[in-house]
Amino acid sequence: MTTKTDQMKKATKDYHQKRRLLGKRGEEVACEFLQRHNMKIIDRNWRCSYGEADIVALDGDTLVFCEVKTRTNLKFGNPEEAITCKKLGRYYKVVNLYRSRKAVRHSAVRLDFIALYVDEEKKRARLQYVRDVYVS
Repeated sequence: MTTKTDQMKKATKDYHQKRRLLGKRGEEVACEFLQRHNMKIIDRNWRCSYGEADIVALDGDTLVFCEVKTRTNLKFGNPEEAITCKKLGRYYKVVNLYRSRKAVRHSAVRLDFIALYVDEEKKRARLQYVRDVYVS
């Protein structure tokens, strides 16, 4: 016999699994986009105590850290609203730690942002690319 608690646990697990798959697919689309724009992907989902770098790429001699947000609806807000001053501050710590741990010596570093809006019914996505993210 399945209890309400078991049903809720399963629904929560399914929801989180669906979100992870959506995020992974969004990052795959973002990587394809960056590669079509002549960037070389050198790392994905690099984690440290400060957070995660979704995509690390090279654009010529510039080391690019790309944050990716994928949404199917705006229930949790627009993807670009996820880039706050606080998050940007943590992200710079991720960048510096990445550079020191990987012994990366590129003089130019850039933070880019990709927002993906997925329409699951029409099986389409709209991509918005922001180069050089700054938060005012």
